[in-house]
Parts: sequence; structure tokens; C-alpha cells
Amino acid sequence: MKKDFEYSMSLVNGSIYHNGTFYLEDIYLSDQKITKIVPSGKTLPCKKIVDCTNKLVMPGFIDPHVHINLDLGEFKSSDDYESASRAAAFGGITTFIDFLEPIITVDEFDEKLQQKHKEAETSFIDYSFHTTVGNFEDDAEKLVKLSIDNGIPSIKLFTTYSESNRRCAYEKIREFIEISGLTDSLILIHTENDEIIINSNVEDQIAVYESSRPANAEIEEIDKLAKIVSELKGRIYFVHVTCGSSIDLLKEKYSELLQHNIFIESCPQYFYLTKEVYSTENGNLFLLAPPLRSIEEQEKLKKNIGIINTIGTDHAPFTKEEKLRYAKPSQVPKGLGSLEYSFSLMYNLFGESIIPKYTINPAVIHSLFPRKGIIQEGSDADLVIFDPKKQLIIDSGHSKSDYSPYEGSEIIGAVDSTILRGEFLVENGKFVATKRGMFIKRN
Repeated sequence: MKKDFEYSMSLVNGSIYHNGTFYLEDIYLSDQKITKIVPSGKTLPCKKIVDCTNKLVMPGFIDPHVHINLDLGEFKSSDDYESASRAAAFGGITTFIDFLEPIITVDEFDEKLQQKHKEAETSFIDYSFHTTVGNFEDDAEKLVKLSIDNGIPSIKLFTTYSESNRRCAYEKIREFIEISGLTDSLILIHTENDEIIINSNVEDQIAVYESSRPANAEIEEIDKLAKIVSELKGRIYFVHVTCGSSIDLLKEKYSELLQHNIFIESCPQYFYLTKEVYSTENGNLFLLAPPLRSIEEQEKLKKNIGIINTIGTDHAPFTKEEKLRYAKPSQVPKGLGSLEYSFSLMYNLFGESIIPKYTINPAVIHSLFPRKGIIQEGSDADLVIFDPKKQLIIDSGHSKSDYSPYEGSEIIGAVDSTILRGEFLVENGKFVATKRGMFIKRN
């Protein structure tokens, strides 16, 4: 018997983003996939038609860096998978990548992985994970293989936090980087020099917090690690880069490695907020690690936006009460929430040039392409309908945290609707999700 409708949904009359530009085309969806892209006005049999006049239609956004259920002992970040994925959906994010808890030996991997799988069952959007190591004392090659076999071709490590046994020894870092070149895995690195931080001798006060983890701790460590990559030809990804000077150094000394062996991620907070907020009455609310930087470093960061590959959020919000509970920054939980407003914030600054940093770039770098990150026939029907002219006044949003670091900001450009694998998560500003997301193996 012939079906009444060949397609389950169509998005018509919108400006469709693919191949780096916008086209007046219509998209037809069926079986969770994009199944047909045709010139606008060529009507095909379809069950539901969505009019996208004066809207931009883009691939679902990918956030490659979130922390959900982050456990810091006394504190646990506000969002679980249900609330984080709801906030993400309002921001057009259809896939995010969280981190396994740090492991010291290979034997811990399965337990940490199953723990995250269990937590993620309530997610409304698709998700994946990065394997995380602390002061790793085991067989790096065995861990990388095990991680890849489980659909996780990325390992995160730290060059700081020796006080909590998370700092990875340089010998192991070299080992992981060398293995990455042989296995096509990716090494994510939280890049701050531990000795500089330990020896900073800065008073434990909010107003001078940035000086306790100074800019040169990042810049010098990035130089050191880039040199290792130039020797071993591995693949590394610098997470949450805060300093424009770090990128200037990479352009000057390692330009041939950029976009090939070295990838750069930054976050909205480093483009919108500066260390001056630490001197305000509620400076605690803006504490995170690495810290916010000077206006000068922020301006350099903006000038280097073309070199930055991806925008993650490092999403790890807490409540006002938790952030304000203690006066000393060493006691305050570090982290901010940005999921819901990330794209709108960056679009407001950089316009259409920011789109690849939320779509095809993270999809390719983090092995989600071509399933995610692109509008083409055969890819997942993950789509964002975006109003580029709508004024947005930022509030605390849909996170379980009761504030946003950008609260009260007025920006132009807002997500209207978000579609995951052919079904609305958010439709005309209302949350309508009825199904859960799924784990995406990144191979």
C-alpha cells in the first residue's frame, strides 16, 4: 500500500546553511534523516510543513565540552542530564560531549563509562564522552585502544591540579601524544603550568584571583606542548583557551601544525567577561578555571577568532548560594553555565562566520561527521531554526542554576526551534521533547 506522505516533515522558505553559505532551499526529513534538499518552492508530499520565512536553518549545534553532574566533594554542579539537555535544546545544541571521571589505571575505565551511561539516560539530546585521565600510571596504548573500541577516540588530561592527583606526568603526556598520531585519536589538554600556579604566591582573595592562575601559565604551557607535538606529530586539542597571546604564539611558532595537528577551543565567557568582574561585589559568581583575563587578552582573542576551531562552553554551573558561600576563591566551586546562550552570544559578536565553530568543525574534529554537523542528504535531521533579527534579553534560563553570568545582556539573534533526528525538541520557543537522546559512537 502506498504511503500518503513520502516525508515526515519539511522546512520550507528558509535560508539553509550548507557548504559554508546560505541557500533558498527546502529540506525534507524522514526516518530521522535529511532525505531531500530541493530548490525552494518545489513542493513534495509531506506530513508536516514548517514555514521558516526570514529564518536561518542550520545544522544542530555541537558542544564538545560540558561537565554534567560534576562532583567536587562539598559541591556538585547544578545540572543533571535532563536539565542540561533542556537548556542545551533551547540554545540549539543537539549533541554535547561530557567527560568520564578521571582514571589512574585502565581497570577503572569500564566503571567510569558505565557510570556516565547511566547518568545520561535522561538526556533529551544526543551525547558522547571523552575519556579523562588523572595522574595516569598505566598502559596508555591499552587505554586508548579500549576507549576507541567503546566509541570514544579522545583522551583528556591535565597539566595542573597536582594537589588533587589530576596532573599527568610529562612522560605520559608524550606517550599519549605519540599514540594519537598512530591511532588518529585526539588528546584534549587542560593547559596551565602547575609550577607557575603553585609558586604564584597570590593572596587567597577574589579580587586577585586571576593572578593566582596567570596568563603566562597558559601561554608557556601551550608553547611547551606544541613543541612536543611538532616532534611527535600527534594530535592535540587545547580546551578553553583564554588568551589571545596563546594563539599569537601558535601562529608565530607552529603555524604549519594549526588545523592539522593542533586544534583550538575557546568559550563564550572569555569573549564577554574580563577579570575586572572579580573586583565587583559578587565577583564569586564569575569564578572558573582557567580564570577570565584582561581586556587586552580578550581583544587579542577576538582578533584571532578565525584561528579558533570550536566553541565549547565548559558548562559547569552552580547556584548563587553555593558560589557566594565562601569568601576565599580556593573554597568556591569553579564553573559557569553557558549552554543555552552560547551560540546567540557568539553570533551577536561575529555573525555567520561563527557557524562552522558550532557545526562542521566540532563534527569533524571529534569524529561525528558526516552524521552530525552538516545539512546534507543522509545526515541526521538535527536542525536549528534561528531568528537573526530577534532581540534576546538574557535571563537565568532553563538550567537548574539560578543565575546566568550574562544575565541582563541584550543581544540580537535567538534560537526559535530545535530539531533532533527529525523531531522537535523546542518548537517556537516551547519545549516539546517527548523522546530521549542517544549515545553516539565517534568512530
